[in-house]
Amino acid sequence: MEAILFLQDALVLDQLIYAAGAALTRGREKASAKGIEVSTYSGPQIHAIAPEWRALEARHPRAGTAFQSCDLILAWERHFASARNELRVITVRRGGELVLVWPLAIETAIFGRMACWAGDPIGQYGDVIAAGGAARHEWIEAAFAEIGRQDDIGFLCLRGLRADSAIAAWAARRGIALGSVAETPVLDTTAYDCLDGFLAEDWPLAKRNAKRMRKFDTLGGMTFEIVGPGPEAAALVANAFAFKREWLAARGHYGRAFNDRRMEECLMEFAGDASASSGLAVSHLAVNGETAAIEIGFRRGGRHYAYMGTFAPDFAKHSPGFVVTELTIRDCVEQGIAEYDPLPPADDYKLAWSNARIAVHDYGIVLGWSGYLSLAVTAWARPAAKKLFERLPLKLRQKLRK
Repeated sequence: MEAILFLQDALVLDQLIYAAGAALTRGREKASAKGIEVSTYSGPQIHAIAPEWRALEARHPRAGTAFQSCDLILAWERHFASARNELRVITVRRGGELVLVWPLAIETAIFGRMACWAGDPIGQYGDVIAAGGAARHEWIEAAFAEIGRQDDIGFLCLRGLRADSAIAAWAARRGIALGSVAETPVLDTTAYDCLDGFLAEDWPLAKRNAKRMRKFDTLGGMTFEIVGPGPEAAALVANAFAFKREWLAARGHYGRAFNDRRMEECLMEFAGDASASSGLAVSHLAVNGETAAIEIGFRRGGRHYAYMGTFAPDFAKHSPGFVVTELTIRDCVEQGIAEYDPLPPADDYKLAWSNARIAVHDYGIVLGWSGYLSLAVTAWARPAAKKLFERLPLKLRQKLRK
């Protein structure tokens, strides 16, 4: 019954009309307007446009998020692309100049082919990399029309759209919402002139962290550093994944992404490449010379994305993860980074270091008749299966994980 009610709500008129229109117009030649040129790239062609892509990022550092950077997507392709998971990049040029990049993963499943953001499961946010200006909506629409002309795609899944992303307003008009709205509790550091101003706030965890840091001093002293790309960062990423897997196993959580070795291998390669424009920033807290906690983050366009935090089991009772978060935030304030984003969901420990919230939406767009089954699976079946797993007894979840 729940599935029927979902379909009644999801199969809305605009999606039916678009699916019919897409089926009728696919295969027709695209028309260029107002000097706009739209193209699709795949395989080796993508590497040929990489210099233009990086140049677009350099001209517009706040375009897209850290998870759409050219170097991260190319690293993802090396580890995740396959016959069932193809990278395609849609581009828009105006007067010959690249103004928009839309990186997509084309996935093949038993219910058809769907397009989603390239970078999954590493990417946490989705967006297009686009120059600013009044014409941006037109460029997005032109890129979308290009996607609609590709007759092997039945469904377009756009997850993780911050409300302030370039594509959010367009997706809200074109798509159907998938699930409830999430939030990310961000810290806007521009509210503070300096670190002293930040420290003067009555932060809920600050006093507890001060006690923890004093305890670390009695255990041999603590050190904190933020490590950029290179061999040390790669080693820390490997340690972080080992800690995370141990934590997930102990609690019987599934952690699909963390059980996929490709994710760890991809991020280790990315972390170790000092030549890549990655913005990688790995926060490392050591106590008496031993790693106590690690936070993998990315910095791009004046924003720090706290991607994954972990801690060593031997230090678990001292809660070093809370300390590494505060010290990372302090560094953001000192470095003039405008925002610390711990990513959804809005857990209590994230809210404790926030002064603003940003809505995060998921949308889907049916492109052909096969897309309705993809819509049902994406918006209802998978979330229902996840909830069912989480309700199982701990010992049973631990067995099923294996």
